Amino acid sequence: MSLIPLAMKKLLLFGIIFIFTSTVIYSQKRFNLSIHHDTKFLFIGDNLGNSAGTLDLIAKIEIPIKNFSNSYIIAYPSFEYVDLHSGSSRRYAIGSGYIQKNVFLNNLNLGALLDYGFINRLGNSTGSFGLSIEAFYKVTNWLSLSYIHQIIERSDLVILYNEIYYIRPSSFAGFKFHF
Repeated sequence: MSLIPLAMKKLLLFGIIFIFTSTVIYSQKRFNLSIHHDTKFLFIGDNLGNSAGTLDLIAKIEIPIKNFSNSYIIAYPSFEYVDLHSGSSRRYAIGSGYIQKNVFLNNLNLGALLDYGFINRLGNSTGSFGLSIEAFYKVTNWLSLSYIHQIIERSDLVILYNEIYYIRPSSFAGFKFHF
């Protein structure tokens, strides 16, 4: 018996096919790979038994879909892994975003990203929307320093803990590699 509803599987499959088709048609053989770590879990931890240094990583492959003179649109698959003391959590998502280049300073870029996916935690799988704001500064042609502030629908908390406030913000710091 599958934990992921058939409609969600079809949506994710369509998104993956769209991303890879768009890559072949529109991109100039360039993509970005970003890796970020949750800053709260990295430096402080939380009051639920997860100490500083708890692993919470997001990996994302960004594919440019449409380029404009000073901005571009991306599509991406992403994967988040959290190693909580109560058990691991995984979030798989596909999304798109708008990136504005050279905002306020040369090489400082800002983006607004929207995604949908699912969270798999403790044997449960639930749908999840996400909204992110990203700022990244291009240090070299192949590397940027990046900060992401995201707001995620933590639908897993409703099922596991019957929470009524399940929209959670978090901040991530990391690197973006340009290929």
